[in-house]
Amino acid sequence: MFNVLGALAAVTTAGFAGAQTRGIVPPPVTAPVYHVQSGIVVRPDTVRIGDTFELIITVVVPTSARVEWPSLDDTTAAVVMRAPVQIDGVERAPNRRETATYALSAWGIGDLPIGLPDAIVRYGETMVHVPLAAAHVFVKTVLPGDTTLHKPKPAKNLFPRAVPWWERWWPAAVVLAALAILWWLYRRGKTAVARRRATPIDAFARAMHDFGRLDRLSLPDAGEGGRFVALAVEILRVYLAARVPHGTLSRTSAELLLLTEDDARVPAPILAALLAESDAVKFARRDITGARAHELAREARAIVEVIERAELARRAAIEAVRVANERAEERTAQATDDEARSRSRRPRAGAR
Repeated sequence: MFNVLGALAAVTTAGFAGAQTRGIVPPPVTAPVYHVQSGIVVRPDTVRIGDTFELIITVVVPTSARVEWPSLDDTTAAVVMRAPVQIDGVERAPNRRETATYALSAWGIGDLPIGLPDAIVRYGETMVHVPLAAAHVFVKTVLPGDTTLHKPKPAKNLFPRAVPWWERWWPAAVVLAALAILWWLYRRGKTAVARRRATPIDAFARAMHDFGRLDRLSLPDAGEGGRFVALAVEILRVYLAARVPHGTLSRTSAELLLLTEDDARVPAPILAALLAESDAVKFARRDITGARAHELAREARAIVEVIERAELARRAAIEAVRVANERAEERTAQATDDEARSRSRRPRAGAR
C-alpha cells in the first residue's frame, strides 16, 4: 500500500510541477507511517489591495483519511477570508484527492504571508500536519510611479479682502433691532392689559350685551325654554351683584330678596315672582312653554332697566347735591371775602 502511495505521490508531484507558478510550494510532507502529497497554488500570485484572489490547496490521502482544513479568523490581519472555504474531492481507490479553495483579500503591500495554520490529516490513530505557512502573495501598490518624494509647496493665502465696517456689524445690529421690537411689543401688551384692568365694563352695558347674545341663541325655539330662563336670571343676578351691596352670586333667592327688600331701586314683588318661577323651572324641572320663557326673559331685562334708571337718578341726585353744596360753599366763601374787604376799607376810630 505504501509503494502505491509513493508512486501516486511521484505522479502527483510531476503533474503539479508544470502548473505551479511563483506561489507554489511543492515539497511533500512525510509522515512516519505514510506519505501525504500536497500542493499549493495562489491565483493570481500578484494582486492589488482589496482584490480577491484564490488559494488552492490539494492533498492526496487514503480514502478513509479525514482532512481538517484551517481558517483565518482574525479580521484585522493583513490577509483575510472573503468566504468560507470550498472543499472538493475525487476518489481513485485506494487514494482520494481533496482540494480546498480559499477566497482571500490582502490589505497590505509587498510580499505577504497568508498565515494559514497547518492542515491536519487524520488516518486512524495517526495525525499528519500539512504545513501551509509557506503560502504567500505579492500585493503591488496602487500609488503613481513617481518615487522622487517631491512635496509641493503649500498654497499661498489670498490677498485679504477689505470688509466695510457695516458688513462686519450688521448681524449685531439685526439682533439689537429684534430685541428692541420684542421689548416694545412686551411693553405694549402689558400696557393694554393694565388699561383693560383699569377700565372695567359697566354692569348695565354688560347685562344688555348678554341679553342680546341670549336672544340670538333662540333656545326656546329649540326646546330649551328652561335653560333660556335660567340664563336670563343668571344675567340678572350678575347685574344685582354689581349694584346691590353684598349681593354675591353665592346667595340663594331668599337671601337676595332679603337684601333688596329695603332697596327703593329694586321692584321687589316682580323680582320675587320671577325668582320663584325660575327656581321652579331650574330645580323642580317645571315644564315651560317658549312664549312663557320669552316673557320671563323680558321681565328680567325690564328689572335690570328699572334698577339702572333708579341708579342713574340716585347718582344724578347725589351729583346735584354735591354741586349745590359746592356752590353754597363758594357763595359763603365769596361773602366772607366781601365782608373782609368792606371791613378793611372802613376808617379806624380817631383817624382824621
